[in-house]
Amino acid sequence: MVEPEVDIKLIKKFLQKKCNHKERELILKWFTHIKYERKLKHVIREHWNEIELGSPDYDLDTNRLLDKFHHLIHLDSYKKSRNLPFYRKAYQQLSKIAAVLLLPVLLISTLYFMTDGRFFAKEEKTIYAEIFSPLAARTRFELPDGSTGWLNSGSTLKFPVKFRGKKREVALSGEGFFNVAKDSEKPFIVKTCNMDIKALGTSFNVSAYPDDEICEITLETGKVIIERTRESGETVKLAELQPDQQIVISKRTYKSNVSEVVTEKYTSWKEGKLVLRNDPMDVVVKRIGRWYNAEINLKNDELESYRYRATFEDETFSEVLKLLKLTSPIDYIEHKREMLRDGTFTKKEITFFLKPGYKEK
Repeated sequence: MVEPEVDIKLIKKFLQKKCNHKERELILKWFTHIKYERKLKHVIREHWNEIELGSPDYDLDTNRLLDKFHHLIHLDSYKKSRNLPFYRKAYQQLSKIAAVLLLPVLLISTLYFMTDGRFFAKEEKTIYAEIFSPLAARTRFELPDGSTGWLNSGSTLKFPVKFRGKKREVALSGEGFFNVAKDSEKPFIVKTCNMDIKALGTSFNVSAYPDDEICEITLETGKVIIERTRESGETVKLAELQPDQQIVISKRTYKSNVSEVVTEKYTSWKEGKLVLRNDPMDVVVKRIGRWYNAEINLKNDELESYRYRATFEDETFSEVLKLLKLTSPIDYIEHKREMLRDGTFTKKEITFFLKPGYKEK
């Protein structure tokens, strides 16, 4: 069955609140499935003047425009599920949301620690270095072989100051993006989650925070092979990824799933962008919490499945909270931070809850 093409007439019909249930479902599909994003950008830019959402802001990129429409559509669906009227004020408010500027401020902290450096039987012991990216920061690194990359908030990368032997091994805890220098004789291996990610000349992203139940590997270019070693010593190949593929692996069972993705969603953090694309709120609060070094709790269980779309570019935490409140059925409470004995303060803590007007009767 051939699916209908993205149609500006149907989008305009939705904005006039004249769509039937089937048409609304089709529009929701267009704005939540990543495969329609390129076409949507083109259609919305081309027909912006026909869409009555206020004066166009030509400083907004197409991602921002799609974010706006997604908020409108999702908010409408959320309200209809509770038999509440759809108010036009959301249109007026959302049409005024401005793009945020990329703030290329990178906090870099490098901590070196070494073995004793002595020689035994004329063999030099391997000397290791460790790079730590502070919380709420992103850190660029360069390895001895010329490979480069980035570490996300609260991540650590351990590597030898000089690669020896037939492979280049590094150990990652957290999230990292790697641009691997080509060396056909020495595969590049990222060790994380009791697995080996092997690559040659490749760019890929690995998300493997200790408190996550899964490990995500997203390939941008080249090829990677993911393997793990069983307790028996047997090596098991879990997957071989091609560009624009992602594997999600359970840390507990090692069950995995490979899918096609738009890599920008999973790699743009290194450029200071936090990209959310129809993500459930439990994922949203985890990513925002890491981004701003804050603890965010959901008071209402039903909020966990509420899906949200946004593109944040180093906005302040306060601005993100206000935007969430403006574009979703969510309100929040900021808890007071306590001063500790050493003069520092406790972590920022926020509680999200469903706005009273949206509670089910």
